[in-house]
Amino acid sequence: MKDADVRAILHQFEIPKLCANEPDSLVIDELGIMEGAFRMDVAVVNGKLHGYEIKSAKDNLDRLPAQQFAYNKVFDKLTLVVDEKHVENAVKLVPPCWGLMVAGLRNGHPYLDEIWPARLNFEVDPYILCQLLWREEALALLRRKKLSLGLWHKPRKVLWRKLANSIDIEELKTLVRTTLKSRTKWGGETVPR
Repeated sequence: MKDADVRAILHQFEIPKLCANEPDSLVIDELGIMEGAFRMDVAVVNGKLHGYEIKSAKDNLDRLPAQQFAYNKVFDKLTLVVDEKHVENAVKLVPPCWGLMVAGLRNGHPYLDEIWPARLNFEVDPYILCQLLWREEALALLRRKKLSLGLWHKPRKVLWRKLANSIDIEELKTLVRTTLKSRTKWGGETVPR
């Protein structure tokens, strides 16, 4: 199975369950983090920011440790979705808070089985989380919190740092999720509603 096949299975079986109780959920394929240095295969934005990293049969797990380090800085919950051939090694590599799922074909039909569920990740870095915001979004949040004095013309990194240093992490997570869900365009493409 290829990456697109595993992604389709994830979208067919897991994502609808995750979004069922939150109709304003946003699902993003290929969400860039750390200024584009890493891309989460599928991100679900609702009451939590949940990332799904896919490793198909054509992939290997060599980059997984670096990806885990980066993704732990942004996502409330994380799940590794692997092809059957990776299960044995994935069990050894996945951190305790990450969920693990296996995707494949059984009798010609796609399936997705949860090996164990994702738990809350407590390593979110406020500054790295703020990097999900566009400059204008960060400035709007600073204005709303009355923290924008002297920052109107500053670069986004200064705005991210001010947000990260001034707002409690739980409130910041909520503000970032709400901002992402309110976007009407992503990289020039209109978000379907």
